[in-house]
Amino acid sequence: MLNKALNFANQWALQQISRDWIDYIASNTMTDFNRWFNDFIWTYDLKAIVTAIETQADGVKTIHLLPNQHWKRYQAGQFVELVLEIDGQPHHRYYSLSPMTAKGTFSITVKKQADGVVSSYLTEQLQVGQSVKLNLPQGDFVYKQQQKLLFICAGSGITPCYSIISDLLAQNNAVDLAIYAQFSKQKDVIFANSLNQQWPAQGVSVEVAFTQETDSQHWLLTAENLLVQYPDLLEGDVYLCGPTGFMDNMINALVAANFNLAKLHCERFVTVDSEDTGKLDFNVVQPSIYFKHLNQHIQLTTEDEGKSLLQIARQYGINLESGCQKGMCGTCKLTLKEGKIAGNQLGNAVYLCTSYPDSARIVLDA
Repeated sequence: MLNKALNFANQWALQQISRDWIDYIASNTMTDFNRWFNDFIWTYDLKAIVTAIETQADGVKTIHLLPNQHWKRYQAGQFVELVLEIDGQPHHRYYSLSPMTAKGTFSITVKKQADGVVSSYLTEQLQVGQSVKLNLPQGDFVYKQQQKLLFICAGSGITPCYSIISDLLAQNNAVDLAIYAQFSKQKDVIFANSLNQQWPAQGVSVEVAFTQETDSQHWLLTAENLLVQYPDLLEGDVYLCGPTGFMDNMINALVAANFNLAKLHCERFVTVDSEDTGKLDFNVVQPSIYFKHLNQHIQLTTEDEGKSLLQIARQYGINLESGCQKGMCGTCKLTLKEGKIAGNQLGNAVYLCTSYPDSARIVLDA
């Protein structure tokens, strides 16, 4: 009974009082009793209350969350890290954020994975009224004032694309929008109402395809039909998200179509733990790296072998922006102009935190 009353009071306060004012009050009354009595408001941690849970598709749940006063603004397309304790073990997972609602809530959409401890917990055990710990939003998979956008996604890779498109439509932004969304079967479609009804009615070009169901109305996107289906492809930007194999195939298709990879924006939804640090023997060749956009050149030594490009840059005093440092968010991403790297690369995009020098000369640009 007390927990329900506290949840109601917390939600009322966050929806009626500014977060800055709540933060001021809580930080100046941070007593042991207050922290014991209400550890959602009287805390230094970022937390969120589960306000609703809805089923999107088979094995897919959308979880609506109301964050406490430590929440900051974010951009559509970014993701948040959930910090969970399940059966006494800590777990960290990353999920794309929906646009913020007028009530101050956002949502994440979770697809249950086979043998997935966290996804099973979130889709089967998490209850309305529970609170979860978060870290602040991050990620570079966001709208950048372009005028023509094609979103190519598969499975739960639709989630950051959904966030960006929904936000643009809510703002009545005059952007040419198209989306290709691929799923296994009809029952697996996520955000079906938006794809089938809302977005087409608002002028978005929508194509939904299925890998395990074929008919004359649906086609799979390939290197052979990419320019046929999207003849104006080269005029705009492409946002790509999905499983690794799908993304690799789409990047190869874009390369074959002579698409400018500088206009390709990729989002991963798994962290990268690359063991491939390259085959270059630093005892034989010490690479040089040129950061073209900064006009800065560094010469490596044998002591730099095995270090990521981000570690190397910082060691030599080059201050580069970074985020998750796990090869996921893309904040540290640069474009490879010359040379070869090992590790985390999508097309010409190099994720510095999980990539390593693998040629005598490397040129990177913004």
